[in-house]
Amino acid sequence: MDNLSLACFIDFVSVVACCVVLIKRGRLSHAHPAAIYLVFHITTFTVRSIGILMGAPTLFSTFGPAYSPVTSDEIARALFTADVALIVMTLAWLRAAKVDRAISARSAGSHKPSRELSSEHLWRVVVLAFPIGVVSLVLLDRIPIFHNTGGDFATTSSWFLILQLWPGLSLLALMYRYGFRWWLNIPMAVYLVIMAVQGFDRFRVVIPVLLLVQIYLDRHRMRWPTARAGVALIALAALFYPLKDVGNLAAAGASPGDIAANASQQLGEVVTGSHPDQQFEDEYASALTLIDENGKFYYGTVYAPLVTLPIPREWWPDKPSTADYINDFSRPWRPMHEMGMIVTFLGEAYANFGYLGIVLVPGLVAYFLGLAYFAAYRRPYLSLVRFAYLLIAANLIQVWRDGLQSLVLFTLVNMMPLMILIALHYLLPPERYRGRHLLPKPSTDQEGALPAPKIQQLHRPG
Repeated sequence: MDNLSLACFIDFVSVVACCVVLIKRGRLSHAHPAAIYLVFHITTFTVRSIGILMGAPTLFSTFGPAYSPVTSDEIARALFTADVALIVMTLAWLRAAKVDRAISARSAGSHKPSRELSSEHLWRVVVLAFPIGVVSLVLLDRIPIFHNTGGDFATTSSWFLILQLWPGLSLLALMYRYGFRWWLNIPMAVYLVIMAVQGFDRFRVVIPVLLLVQIYLDRHRMRWPTARAGVALIALAALFYPLKDVGNLAAAGASPGDIAANASQQLGEVVTGSHPDQQFEDEYASALTLIDENGKFYYGTVYAPLVTLPIPREWWPDKPSTADYINDFSRPWRPMHEMGMIVTFLGEAYANFGYLGIVLVPGLVAYFLGLAYFAAYRRPYLSLVRFAYLLIAANLIQVWRDGLQSLVLFTLVNMMPLMILIALHYLLPPERYRGRHLLPKPSTDQEGALPAPKIQQLHRPG
C-alpha cells in the first residue's frame, strides 16, 4: 500500500469517526461550524484524494515541463495533516458542547433578556444601502444588458466593487426580520441572477444562498433541510463549478446550447475529481512544500495587512497585500501567487506556526466558534446575537477555504451594511430599551419572530 492509499484509508476512518461522534455528542445543526467544516473537508480533501488515487491529474502536472507537479506523496502529507486538524477540531467542538450543557443546566428555568434586532435601525440601513448598491450595479458595468455603458468608473478600487453586494445584503436583512415575502423574494431572485452572470467572484451568489437557507431553516425551526431540499442543495452546489464560465459565456452572448455543453463538460470533470476548482488540496500540498523550502514561518505577521486594509490602493499603490506571504514562498516552477492560488485555512496556520499551527489554530478557532454557536442558539431567533452569528456561519466556507483573514474580509468588509446595523444597536440603543439596554425575551410571535422556547429546544441535549 502506497502513502496515498494509506492516507485515504486513514482519512475515511477519521471522517466516519468524527461524524459519528459529533452527531451523537456535538449537537449538530445546519449552522454549527462543525457541519460546515465537515462539508469542506469531505469535498476538498476526501473526494479530491480519492480522485487522484483513481488517476486524476495533480496541480501543475498539465502545465508543461517548466512546472513542478504536485506529487502523490505531497497529497498524502496534506491529507494526513488535514485529518489531524479535523480530529483536533472535533475534540474542541465536543468540549464546547459540554460547556454549553453546563451553562444550560445552570440557567434552567430562568430567561436571560436578549437584545433584539431593531426594525427601526434595520430600515435606516436599508434605505441608505439599497439604492447605493443598485446604482453601483449599473455604473460598474457588470450587467450584460448594460455592457459598455459604465466604462471604467471606479473599477480600480475594491471599495466601489463591494457596493454591488449592498442590494443583496439589504434584502437578506429584511428577509431575516420579515420572512420570505413576495416583495423580497422577487428582487432577491433578480439580484442572484445578476450576480451569477457576471462571471467572477462566485461568493456573491454562494454566500447569499447559504444565508437564505440558514434563515429559512431557523424560521421553520428545522435542524436540517428535508431530504428533497437536500437533493436540491446538492444540485445547486454542483452548479458552483461551471458558474464562472456560464457567466462569462452569457456575457459574451454565447448560445444556450454552448453554455449547456460547457456546463455539462465541467460537471463531468467534477464527478471524476479532476475539475480545477477541486484542486484546493493540491494548492495546500504545494504550499506545505514551498513553505518548508522557503525555510521560515511567519508567526502571525500574515494578518498584519488587515491593519492597512481600509486604505484605498489608489492612495497607497504599494500597500501590503493579504497574499504577500504567498508571494514570498512562491517559485517560478510553482507560481502560486501569480496564478491567484490559495493555501486554505490549514495552509495559513502552517505558514504561521508549522505543525504546531495545524493543531493549535484549528483547535482554538473551532472551540470559540462552537461557543459562539451555542450562545446564539440559547437566544431567540430575533436576537441580535443570533443574527450576528448567522452572518459568520454563512461565510465560514470562505474562511475554511481562504484562511482566517477571510473572517474579516467577508464578514466585516463585504457585509459592511450589516456590520453597521449591528454596531448601531450598541452606539444608538433603540428607545424602547434605552437605559436598560436589553429587551426581555419575547413571548409572542410578532412580525415573523419565532417562539423563543421552541427554537431553544432544538439545540438542547437529547
